[in-house]
Amino acid sequence: MQRSLKFISFFLLITVVLFTGGCAGKEQAPLKIKLGMLPIADNLPFWVAEEKGYFKEAGLDVELVPFPSALERDSAFAAKQIDGAVGDLLAVAAMQNSGTKVKAVAVAQGITPGENRFGILSAPNSGIKNVVQLKNVPIAMSLNTINEFITDGLLLSAGFNQDEIKKTAIPKLPVRLDALLNGTVKAAVLPDPFATLAEQSGANLVLDNTKNTVSPTVVMVRQEALDKNLAGIKKLMQAYTKAVSDIQSKPEQFDNILVEKARVPKQLLDNKENKLKFHFSQPVLPAAQDVEKVVKWMVDHKLLKSTLSYQDLVDARVLEK
Repeated sequence: MQRSLKFISFFLLITVVLFTGGCAGKEQAPLKIKLGMLPIADNLPFWVAEEKGYFKEAGLDVELVPFPSALERDSAFAAKQIDGAVGDLLAVAAMQNSGTKVKAVAVAQGITPGENRFGILSAPNSGIKNVVQLKNVPIAMSLNTINEFITDGLLLSAGFNQDEIKKTAIPKLPVRLDALLNGTVKAAVLPDPFATLAEQSGANLVLDNTKNTVSPTVVMVRQEALDKNLAGIKKLMQAYTKAVSDIQSKPEQFDNILVEKARVPKQLLDNKENKLKFHFSQPVLPAAQDVEKVVKWMVDHKLLKSTLSYQDLVDARVLEK
């Protein structure tokens, strides 16, 4: 009986060793990373990384999921259907405020002046040529969004009082562009490529953020994805960084992606005299003052239940060496 027990114990030991040894030899499949992709130029590095095979090269399983609007993208975040996306600090704060734990891990555009361009433009026959003429003139925009935040920042920096800044809501960009060009509104705030398209169609650029970036766009990631797959998210941003280097070296080689994915009108990229250019910098963490400005503006506009700290909105681990 004793010999039988010893034999059974020995057999079990051998089985455990063989089983664990076999498992140790198998590589775990990488966790899938799903990114929500709006049709905006800010996403270009992710599209380039996919086209160049940088995700696969890093051993990543990345799926780029298209969304037509920020509202649908943010709903997907709340439903845990995506892990990351390019958005802005207002979106990060709003989701945190509603209970969807998302953090910014890097600046996408807006690190240096000229990136992430927004312009305040006047209608072709409005007679408005300089910023002072915008006082008390309703400016079309999407309210409670980055549009309104940037407009306030630009006009307050130009010496306006808050009560001299008037706003009218036209959330959809194509509708806002049409309203500006046909004179339904005297002024509108537009991001590129819509701002450049408006200029080439006769609208007057009154003010833009090429000297004052006002607010950057950011790569934002769900907290759960950061905690469960930090190594994967780090590799994701390394692939992104590699793609940024490619864009910096020869940006025109990716015009086809901008036309197909970001829906940039081809004529804006083909115009040699006034070619629309998108600039990208190597990713860095959002600056503390940028986060503070966004939080203060949202608190003042009653868009947050309480003040959020830098640590509430930014995760520094992803860019750590």
